[in-house]
Amino acid sequence: MKKMLFRPLAAAGAALVFAPLSPLLAQSAYLPTPGAFEATPMYVYQSFEDFWMGRTRNEMLTDPVVQHTASVSVEYGLSQRFALDTTVGYTWVDTTAFGGNQENDDGLADTRLGVRWLVYDEAETTCKWAPTITLRLGGIVAGSYDEGLPWSAGDGAHGGEASVLMAKAIGQTGFGLYGEAGYRLRENPVPDDFFGLIGAYKTFGSFTVNVAYRHVQSLSGSDIGDPGFTFPELKEINQIFEAGLGYRDSGGRYYQIFGAFNVDGRNAGDKIILGASMTIPF
Repeated sequence: MKKMLFRPLAAAGAALVFAPLSPLLAQSAYLPTPGAFEATPMYVYQSFEDFWMGRTRNEMLTDPVVQHTASVSVEYGLSQRFALDTTVGYTWVDTTAFGGNQENDDGLADTRLGVRWLVYDEAETTCKWAPTITLRLGGIVAGSYDEGLPWSAGDGAHGGEASVLMAKAIGQTGFGLYGEAGYRLRENPVPDDFFGLIGAYKTFGSFTVNVAYRHVQSLSGSDIGDPGFTFPELKEINQIFEAGLGYRDSGGRYYQIFGAFNVDGRNAGDKIILGASMTIPF
């Protein structure tokens, strides 16, 4: 079993139109040590003023929409091949962009539960190009915020998701690649999503730098302004660039600061995302 070399934290997934998504912790293809827990508390700040109405970028908001999310993810290594994960948190949105009055939405963020199965471990083969491949199956429990608002803190829908995760350390260079591709199924009227990620990392002693491109796309839904459109059922596309800087101390704890921004979108806010986290093994 290859010990986790990096922890790619992502603050993106399927986002709402005006308010960004409550952030997700990106799971790694590398599993925790069997019998061990890893807890990752995380804070994420997200903000935007401009947004895409359909495919047209607009600058209609006079003040930013700001979302804060505090969460914790816990992983447990069941065995060499299986691990469990869960993420819970609280999220809140503040804005004066709609009518000049202070508006807000807050509540429990969507809870995510998952199980991962290590299908192929690069450390168990002599092929230098072989990656680590892991499958993940998860469930989504909708949070307690109000999903019907333009500045809502989330989509407010139960669902499930399945994905394949990949990671590959390139020899002893400190370079590596990672990625994920998956499908997210949610109850009506929220559209299903396809999501994908491709990234790279480089370690410098105890430090790790990672960069990635993330694509999340609804497979159905309406555009803002279409007759009868509602916010939870919009066809949303997010293309996001993200980067992080991490440090691992002598006790195995991993600290990271990270940021991300939209490079393109559809029915989505043009977001700036900043955050920090700490992974604690025990």
